[in-house]
Amino acid sequence: MPMRLGLILWIALLAGCLGGTVPPPLVRKYSLEYPPPRVGNISRTEALLKVGRFSVDRPYIGPSMLFSKEPFRRDAYHEQRWRVAPGDMVTDFLKRDLRHAGLFRAVLSARNIEETRFLLEGGVEEFLEVDDGKSRKALLVAVVALLDLSSRDVSRRVVFQKTYRCEALFAQQGSAGLAEAMSRAMSQLSVRVITDIDHALKPPVSN
Repeated sequence: MPMRLGLILWIALLAGCLGGTVPPPLVRKYSLEYPPPRVGNISRTEALLKVGRFSVDRPYIGPSMLFSKEPFRRDAYHEQRWRVAPGDMVTDFLKRDLRHAGLFRAVLSARNIEETRFLLEGGVEEFLEVDDGKSRKALLVAVVALLDLSSRDVSRRVVFQKTYRCEALFAQQGSAGLAEAMSRAMSQLSVRVITDIDHALKPPVSN
């Protein structure tokens, strides 16, 4: 009896090794993709800007592609992910778009040790697909603050702080549709932030 039991276990183990394992599901990974937006009538400054790494609200810390079909509920696509977490994507694309705009002499990342006059900080509050039953859209909400580090008075360092809400309707379905629509929402965010920085740095018009 013990010999028979051992033979059965050996056969079961062999069968598992030969073909009993199930390959893991293929996880598709998406990123934002759009050309740097063109912002007209930008005034160039010789100052340097550093873009700090954006923080992100807890539901959006990881790479999950989230969607909402009803209030108080967040779900995720099962086999689709963002290649980079939303907070880092917003930071990287905003930094790229600021460099392309030519507003500053140089736009540096938080890893650079050089001192700069201006610092751009922010946080991502929402980064998801919203389906209200009538339309589907990508929603990006971010808080952005521009600081002037040359001011000795800490209370006067904040040049401006604003909350930006950017939306883009889906042009196609599924996770690919979310990536495409969120790319357009991110482009909107860059244009609005760059425009506000430009306006904030222009000297006041004297009467």
